[in-house]
Amino acid sequence: MSSSEAVSAKPNAPEVPSRARGNLMILVLALSCFVFGCAYQYILGVPDQVAQIAGIDLSQVSLMMGVYGVCNAIGTPLLVMALTSRGPKTLLLVSLALMAVGMAVCAATPIYPVILTGRAVMGVGNGTFAATAYIAASRIAGPSRAASAMSNVALGFSASFVFALPAARMLRNVITWQQAYWVLVVAACIAFAVIVLVVRVPEAPSSSGGQGRRSADALRVFRNPCVVLPLACTVLMFVGYASMNTYITPFMESVLPQPEWVSGSLFAFGLMSMIGSKASGWAADRFGSASAVIGCVALQAATLVGLGLVTGSWPAALAAACLWTGISWGFLPAQNSFIMLNAGDEAAFAVSLSNSSLQLGSALGSFAAGMFITCMPLLAMPFISAAFTACAVAAEIAALRLSRKPRRAQ
Repeated sequence: MSSSEAVSAKPNAPEVPSRARGNLMILVLALSCFVFGCAYQYILGVPDQVAQIAGIDLSQVSLMMGVYGVCNAIGTPLLVMALTSRGPKTLLLVSLALMAVGMAVCAATPIYPVILTGRAVMGVGNGTFAATAYIAASRIAGPSRAASAMSNVALGFSASFVFALPAARMLRNVITWQQAYWVLVVAACIAFAVIVLVVRVPEAPSSSGGQGRRSADALRVFRNPCVVLPLACTVLMFVGYASMNTYITPFMESVLPQPEWVSGSLFAFGLMSMIGSKASGWAADRFGSASAVIGCVALQAATLVGLGLVTGSWPAALAAACLWTGISWGFLPAQNSFIMLNAGDEAAFAVSLSNSSLQLGSALGSFAAGMFITCMPLLAMPFISAAFTACAVAAEIAALRLSRKPRRAQ
């Protein structure tokens, strides 16, 4: 049974808006995610400028990323749990406000501890908006197009991956990163106003009181192995992804015949991330979210092994790296669709935990990559990443088997 069939079988399905109006609302959410993604990615393109303005060593710029990730992982589920009874639109607006405030704090001062505070606020806002946008998009689109709608939201983030880094490099001699952040603050404020006026999220069917439920009820997801195992899969998947992605630039420099080609390969990776985000939503709606997730993670492991085997041929290595990037970015929309299907009334909190799992896995993967790179050659990194990803396949298969048991009983 596909995810769309399972969701449509539920009684009291919410009334969804017309397709044209729904597409407009999903576009607004995707563009908002694009703004947030640019805010995250931009400083990665100008770390030397960030260090100069803040008066810190270049190595301390990484702490800005670490604070962002930790607050994203911890703050997102706490905020979602606190405000889940107010509905997704309130969460969207609160998280947008937090993101705008955090960016404004970063842009307004060169004082490093204050900038770190702003990054912490940004992390909570970004994570909460991303998790809630997936939920909102799935309800707006309806059961038959839920995964595709979530993939369109992910497309906003992956588009920022294509745009932000090249833009930062081109604009570094024109504006400072803080001035760029002021532009993003304005964009976030515009997104806030548009969401207030345009976005209307249908209520979800609930067997336990809907939005009036106690927020603490969301903690029941931790007793649901069909949610916990996919969350473990997400952690392992992103450990594998981040361990490879952390050193993707020097890896490609060692593979490509000319170092100058690395910029072009990174741009190609960005385009593939957009294709992967879109394709996974179609696959989840067509074949079911569980099948899409397992296929995605298994293909990622296979592609990483292939990448490690063809490093002697730069065209084959570039093709394998592009495929790996596209498949990796296709994972999250399908995984969130599967988690929502099994989380029931706690879907919003479960998806926020999925975002936290992503951040945790990315942090652990970067840490693991730093350890492995000291004792192993760089060209061995694809095999290390593939090993973590293979463990993720096992966790997802176990979750699928458990999720099917209640349905057979019914």
